[in-house]
Amino acid sequence: MINEFVKRRKKLFTQLSDNSISVIFSENDKYRNNDVTFKFRQSSNFFYLTGINDQSIVLILIKENNKCCSVLICNRPNDKDRIWTGQIPSKTSYKSKYKLDKVIYFDQLDKLNINCINNLYFEFKDKERLEELLSSIHQTSSNRYFVNTNYLSSRFNLSNLIFKLRLIKSKHEIQEISKAALISTQAHINLMKTCKAGLKEYEIESDFIRFCMNNRCEQAYPAIVAAGKNGTVLHYTKNNSLLKNNNLLLVDAAAEYNNYASDITRTIPISGKFNDYQKTIYNIVLNAQETAIKSCRVGKTLLKIHDIAVRVIVKGLLEAKLLTGTIENNIKNQKYKKFYMHNTGHWLGLDVHDPCPYILNNKPVRFKAGMVFTVEPGIYISNNQSINKNYHNIAVRIEDDVLITNGEPVVLSRNVPKSIKDIESLMAHGGK
Repeated sequence: MINEFVKRRKKLFTQLSDNSISVIFSENDKYRNNDVTFKFRQSSNFFYLTGINDQSIVLILIKENNKCCSVLICNRPNDKDRIWTGQIPSKTSYKSKYKLDKVIYFDQLDKLNINCINNLYFEFKDKERLEELLSSIHQTSSNRYFVNTNYLSSRFNLSNLIFKLRLIKSKHEIQEISKAALISTQAHINLMKTCKAGLKEYEIESDFIRFCMNNRCEQAYPAIVAAGKNGTVLHYTKNNSLLKNNNLLLVDAAAEYNNYASDITRTIPISGKFNDYQKTIYNIVLNAQETAIKSCRVGKTLLKIHDIAVRVIVKGLLEAKLLTGTIENNIKNQKYKKFYMHNTGHWLGLDVHDPCPYILNNKPVRFKAGMVFTVEPGIYISNNQSINKNYHNIAVRIEDDVLITNGEPVVLSRNVPKSIKDIESLMAHGGK
């Protein structure tokens, strides 16, 4: 597995100019308040290149005269850290475990031996950390090239290069995302079995989190557990309302496994049975999602998938008399946006919204085998007086994780029930 990170670094080296240095920082502690930190989560780009989940370390990639060298800078192990936070790996341990060319401690910056650097790559978000590091290098070494970075020929945002590399998932990455999707699948099935009126949204959330934690998973993002009208708030996260019969429950929640995210949404009837109006909206969304997924093939784009889903939704809303006019006019004038106001999908990987590019060379990125993304159409109906009151506060979103192959798309979350028949059957018999 470690060899995969070595391959990624080598691939990144091919994208770098000669006589360049690249600096990538690990994540540091983030403070919740005073001296209490949030649970540590590694920078996705740093993890992508190293596989290391430790904090306060720096990866430096040096390309000089077309020779490449990977250097890790870390803290020297000390008794205080051993007592308070546990043993810090030694530089020997880092070097052998992660196949790095060189590892030094922060008090050994003079050992970098950098001679002629014309180009600097770093993540622009880390500008202040970079300046602090370069100042330290200058103060502790004879590397005169770090006196002032303004002399450099060029400075580049390293994030953009790494994001491009992250577009295509390796076999190992697909396995990790699939594992996250599998745990999420089981957690969604469990909540369908136990959902009932009288519970609070946070009780559903806590059961979901507990199942994931019991399977060595973190949450990929804060769960959305939205009953009734709460589902019309796209990023509702209060999760403190009561579940009532005759309402729908929209649950957007998923696990993260070894830093890789899944992202799944299901909408279920709290009573165990959809009413006719809920069925109408649900089937429109389900039809839109299934039609869009069938079109997920090499050469297509996320924009095209969105257009396909929109067309199905507009047709369904017209048939339900929630829109008037023609399909084409509603699409052209975007009248559907009062019911469906977000995109149909996004990239998925080390981040739940993987920051890989959607546009390259002024053109939408076309699907290639190994790309992973979500397909998640929805319809959200407020209690606007101009709308048939039988549809008020109905919110439906159905979301799955899709892998592009050279053939048909693979739905990694395919085992989460989503047909009305399957959901109602599971809810009727799941708890028995």
